[in-house]
Parts: sequence; structure tokens; C-alpha cells
Amino acid sequence: MSNFSKIVIIILIVLSFFFIKEKYGEEIQNMLTSIGAINKIELPKLLKEKEFEEIEPPQELPSENSEIKTETNQADIYFLALNSEDKGIYKKVTRSIPENEDKLDYSIKELLKGPNLVEKSTGAYSEIPKNTKLLGIQHKGNKIIINLSDEFQWGGGTDSIYSRMMQLIKTSINNSENKKIYLYIEGKQVNFLGGEGVMISQPLNEKSLEI
Repeated sequence: MSNFSKIVIIILIVLSFFFIKEKYGEEIQNMLTSIGAINKIELPKLLKEKEFEEIEPPQELPSENSEIKTETNQADIYFLALNSEDKGIYKKVTRSIPENEDKLDYSIKELLKGPNLVEKSTGAYSEIPKNTKLLGIQHKGNKIIINLSDEFQWGGGTDSIYSRMMQLIKTSINNSENKKIYLYIEGKQVNFLGGEGVMISQPLNEKSLEI
């Protein structure tokens, strides 16, 4: 290519540049300004994972056919009291069973201790002699033997012995899951108690004294 041709091309390029600038210069300037503004925009930062509150998944409700299990952790102890008409009644009190304690064993121990101060303030009392000792409780399948000391059968008359026996019967039956319960005194099964010989039938039940 000759020098003259090169000069002509350069002149054409320069004229083209001035022509474009003159006609489209304002549009180009606005475009560049917009691009600069876009670069300055700060996009929102993503929340960190710890900024979200942890929501526990909803607990599954039991279905109509599911069984709801409940734990029996209370024992019913039977003492005596007077009602509004001054008639003797059997007063049931409820006590919480400590962990790893057998329900029947605990209820008999508490029965022999007698009512506490709060229960006494409501009129509860016991006909079981205070020096009565629990010599042991044996669980043999469906049979339970409650072995008490000799003090249980002495002191008081026939009515007193009847009342203490019913305290023992009601307390043991309500805490033994329908097992057969036998009363032993000093290691021997008894058929009568006290000097007046109150007859009892065994295994113990609500009608054991109706002979």
C-alpha cells in the first residue's frame, strides 16, 4: 500500500471518530455513567447460618389407635378418721414412691409409720401399734407374704384389731396388682389375731374378717 493510501485511510478514521462523537457522544457518555453506577451498587450480604433461629420440628401427635403410657408412681395408704358425723371412716392418703422402690413394699412401710404431721392435722390416725416392725415381704409369683412382728396383734380390743387389719388389707390390695396376699406373724401364717382371737381368712380380702 502506497503512503498516499495510508494517509487517506487515517484521514477517514479521524473524520469517522469526530462524526460519531458529534452524533452519539451524549448517548455514549450516559452509557458509561450507568455502568459506573452499577459497579458501585452493594449487593445484600447473605445471612450467616447462625443468624437464623433454630425452630424445633413439631412433635408428632399420637394417633387415635396409639396407646398413651402412664407410669404409676404413687401409693395409696389407708388410715382412719372421723367424718362430719363423728363416724369412723378409712381415710386414703397418697404418697409418691421413690425411684427403685417396690410399690407394695413402700406402701406397707409407710402404713406402719403412721400418718405424718400434715395428715394428722386433717384428723388421720392409725390403730396399728407404733412398735410394729416389718420383718419382710416375699414376692412369689402371684403370691405375696407380708411378715410382721408380734406387736401387730396386741394392744386394744376387738374393734382396734379389726380396724388395723382393714388398714392393712385395703393398703396391700390397692398396691399389689390383684395378687394373693397372706399375713404372717413372726414367720408363721395366722388364722386369728389378739388375745380375743379375731378370726381372719386368707388370702386377705375385704371380707377376710367376716367369719
